[in-house]
Amino acid sequence: MTLLQSFIFILSLAASFARADLKCRPEGPVLPRPTALADSAVFKAAAANLTDTLNAAVSGSITAGWPVKNVSFSLAVVSADQDKPGVPIWEYHRLASANENGTKNLDRDSQYLIGSVSKVIASYVLLKSGVDLDVPVIEYLPKLGDKKSTIQWRDVSLRMLASHLSGAPANYGFSEFYVLKEVFLSIGFPPVEDDDYPPCGVVGLNKGCSRQDYLAGMTTSYPQTTPNERPAYSNMAFVILGMALEEYTGKNFTQLVKDIVSDPMDLNNTYPSPGDSEKAVIPPGESSWGADYKENTPAGGLVSSLSDLSKFSYALLSRTINLTSTEVNAWLKPVSFAGNEYTMTGMPWEILRSSKLTQNHPHTVTIYGKSGGAQNYRSQLDFVDEYGFAVLLLTAGPMKAAPILRDAVLSTFVAAADEVSREQAKKYEKKFTNKGGKSRILIEASLKQDKDSMVLASLRRNNTDIVAELAKLWTFALGDFLPTVSPTIRVFPSGLREKTTLDGKSVTREVWHLWPDIGSDFKTDLPGQMIQGMECVGWTIQDWVHYGREPLDRVLVYVGEDGDVMGFEVLFLRSGVLYPS
Repeated sequence: MTLLQSFIFILSLAASFARADLKCRPEGPVLPRPTALADSAVFKAAAANLTDTLNAAVSGSITAGWPVKNVSFSLAVVSADQDKPGVPIWEYHRLASANENGTKNLDRDSQYLIGSVSKVIASYVLLKSGVDLDVPVIEYLPKLGDKKSTIQWRDVSLRMLASHLSGAPANYGFSEFYVLKEVFLSIGFPPVEDDDYPPCGVVGLNKGCSRQDYLAGMTTSYPQTTPNERPAYSNMAFVILGMALEEYTGKNFTQLVKDIVSDPMDLNNTYPSPGDSEKAVIPPGESSWGADYKENTPAGGLVSSLSDLSKFSYALLSRTINLTSTEVNAWLKPVSFAGNEYTMTGMPWEILRSSKLTQNHPHTVTIYGKSGGAQNYRSQLDFVDEYGFAVLLLTAGPMKAAPILRDAVLSTFVAAADEVSREQAKKYEKKFTNKGGKSRILIEASLKQDKDSMVLASLRRNNTDIVAELAKLWTFALGDFLPTVSPTIRVFPSGLREKTTLDGKSVTREVWHLWPDIGSDFKTDLPGQMIQGMECVGWTIQDWVHYGREPLDRVLVYVGEDGDVMGFEVLFLRSGVLYPS
């Protein structure tokens, strides 16, 4: 193979390049996760400001946007390194003045209905059950395999059920708004008989559905879409999933939650509804409090508390949950797109990607969330894993409060965590050298933050500017078919680290990756929409150029037990450890 053929081969794999600034970066943290968030002056100031703003909203000094006297709520921020799993690093509680029933002392142990946040618990139960996630559901529920079924359940796996990809109906019976029958008729709908409704689950008409009712109904209902085609939100998918898990394990869902989740994590307030009314936050008027969700429990029938959800969130963020880090990493991944450029879905995540949450340093932040709702209850669980924290939101009362509160809390604390990470990353901004070591050739390097990320500010070997030469090397090695490779080389942390020693001291050796800024400015008079600049393909060139088995984009940073940066190593230059100068 000729050199030119090699270039073409590489390009066929790497496709074409786009700008590799923070519109395109390695997925994950821009800088190392912030630690001890609660002790940071930036976090404390943000928390105090938000607390004051919430106080002003509930007192009427500013417009809240919801009927304050009717809405109780609990908010929290949970950190991966907080002192106690069940004690968030920030929390705020408000008991509605109109509440007549339930607790009179709202705190982190008060109970709420959490609605479809129950699906997160159900997904964790699925992951820990030991069942093969990719087996067809009919293996455990053969009645769904009826050849006359309107839904092809033989093509639906347990993983699809948990990931919004089964195509199952949203509900069975519950989607019939029988109480609005006269309204339908008044606007011109033709009359229908009561026998035209499903035989169960229709509020105001008939009884709740049994297990057999659901299985029969799922062979005569319309699918929303074909399996794995696109996401379609479905409570019935989790009803079916719960039944399959019961068949596989021989335990009912209540026992599975107790054995897999509540007991191991000490979640005393997390179990199927009905909950404890003396501890409950019960809104005024009609609500779902006290309902027995029965077969619907995996879809949305759990009660929980802020403290319990804090323990669960802490375990996931800190990777102390009863899954391996690899399993958690796999769980926090998208599986499909959901209708626009900001929204994706997972198992069972509702994933938001936005660059508006860090306005001082714009870059895309990914939030793995799950919303939940019941009559006069609304909840939200959001994991911002790249910053090592989660946001919890529980409300009881008119449901308009939840999205307003979520926006306020996420906007406040994502921006704060980003500033904390940049402040803490200043410890990496040092000059390093091997001067005085065994090498006769002087090697110098320095790291510095710009407004976007850490940058390899300088790298010199024997007075040669290696930073400038790296851009030329990438251009040559990957072909002159490319747009300009900028001399700016960014440096991003990876998840690779290990304990070792340096000069007899215990240190953590971190792997960081160099990332060149690559232009997308092809010169042409042909029509187009600058598609090249929209793509993020920089990740495809990572690890592509080596020198004597060492990648040109891999460097090591040595961090002491006290957090101080003790060394920097450029393996492709055979630098040895460079020390702060």
